[in-house]
Amino acid sequence: MSSKKILIVEDESIIAEDISDSLISLGYKITAIVYSGEEAIESAKEFRPDLVLMDVNLQGEIDGITAAEEIRSHFQIPVVYLTAYADENTLRRVNTTKPFGYIVKPFEEKNLHTTIQLALHRHQHDCLTNLPNRSLLRELLSQVLDKHKKMPAMIPVMTLSLDKINRINSTLGHDIGDCVLCKIADRLSNCTENINIVARLEAAEFAIVLEPVAKKQDAAKIAQKILDIVAQPMIVKGTELYVTASVGISLSPGDGSSGDELLKNACTAMYNSQEKGGNKYQFYTAKAANISLNKFVQENCLRNALKRSEFEVYYEPQIEIKTGKIIGAEALVRWNHPERGRVSPGEFIPMAEEMGLIAPLGEWVLETACRQTKAWQTEGLPPLRVAVNVSARQFERKNLTERVSEILKETNLDPKYLELELTEGLILQDEAAAIRAFKVWKDMGIRIAIDDFGTGYSSLSYPKRFAFDALKIDKSFIRDIADDCQNAAITIAIIQMAHSMKMTVIAEGVENQRELAFLCSHDCDEIQGYFFSQALPKAEFEALLKSDKCWDL
Repeated sequence: MSSKKILIVEDESIIAEDISDSLISLGYKITAIVYSGEEAIESAKEFRPDLVLMDVNLQGEIDGITAAEEIRSHFQIPVVYLTAYADENTLRRVNTTKPFGYIVKPFEEKNLHTTIQLALHRHQHDCLTNLPNRSLLRELLSQVLDKHKKMPAMIPVMTLSLDKINRINSTLGHDIGDCVLCKIADRLSNCTENINIVARLEAAEFAIVLEPVAKKQDAAKIAQKILDIVAQPMIVKGTELYVTASVGISLSPGDGSSGDELLKNACTAMYNSQEKGGNKYQFYTAKAANISLNKFVQENCLRNALKRSEFEVYYEPQIEIKTGKIIGAEALVRWNHPERGRVSPGEFIPMAEEMGLIAPLGEWVLETACRQTKAWQTEGLPPLRVAVNVSARQFERKNLTERVSEILKETNLDPKYLELELTEGLILQDEAAAIRAFKVWKDMGIRIAIDDFGTGYSSLSYPKRFAFDALKIDKSFIRDIADDCQNAAITIAIIQMAHSMKMTVIAEGVENQRELAFLCSHDCDEIQGYFFSQALPKAEFEALLKSDKCWDL
């Protein structure tokens, strides 16, 4: 008990000294004795005690309840109240601060000691599973490392996260999710004699400290056993459920000398396991840690890029075959990183999807493209249609149709000059929502195109069930179309089917004269690709429009 530090906050010095003497005789350390709420907050900040004994009535302007709330919220230090007042109003105010104990003066020494012990236990144990929490884990892990620091064996430290637990919470409710966590906690505590400590870190994450092992492979075998036990079916309130986990492992002393460092590195390995699909374990490696760190840095940069105006919309010309003129453009986002320069869309678009940033980014592209298209029309350039991709994350937003309408009004662009491109996979996620959105957009006069056609789940069924205006043949079918008989046959069939359904056909990814000649000979309507022009920044695309270039097709 000698390691436990206590701050005493009491308005009467005689009582404070008596309490201090009593606690010191029981083995506690007294960090300070203070007499006001202001002093209590400053002392909690300076000394970071394990517990605060707080009188309700104090000297100064801040009473004990206000000071306790400040200490709890800012420093997460447990508070036990000492007071001669037990009226209903005081108790109600006390309860709002989530105290760890309440003692009415005068009190016996043994009652004070018991209350402190219970408060410290509650503060260091998870209230749901009763496992040690992060605070107690750090203390216990430090003791384990000190005990074995001169031994040749390794101490494996694991962190474990349940895969897709949010799906259980969202579909079956948090009560079921909590039951799952409790069952997993029980399984982890009893699954093998090789486990020294099991703790709950947060949400669906646990920490496991193993007994010392001689070889890395010994830890691997135990990790696999843990995964197998977690994956066994469980019955929760009459429902059979299955969960899996991702495990990260660090080894002392090679992967860290302190408990905090070992836990951090185990978490890095655990996140690596999650990225690989879950239901597996990964050991910590410096290389993987560097990758994770770089990704973290990139994510932070990406999160700030929109605020810092680092994104730019490029425009890829779309050419009408019968006239050879530009009749439209696909708006594509590009990231100009201040240090790395141009970042590939193949790198940052998936990252934006994963981080949930693709929806605001997509909305910005839509607004920017509409505003610029209207500006070109105002300058007297020939009117053209701008095509903008709609992501699945945007489509999930309930207000997407309203935002499209608002952006068109804000930019004053006629809806007939906007084309929204959607993939088959997006439509598959929520067909009912797609039908509702299609109706609103069609009524407004917006064109709708199905993008990457031929790469989805049931390509032939969607054009029949949804009123698309245009169909974009995926570039994978256009590549080597003049020599690849299968791609040629598929492309011809797509063009014929689309025309029979009164749809315009756009071929993307056209890169050479032979591909162009094939598409022209089979009545494709529009084309885009590097053979004509790559996507251009605003100024260069504007110059191309002003040149009134006409391709001889």
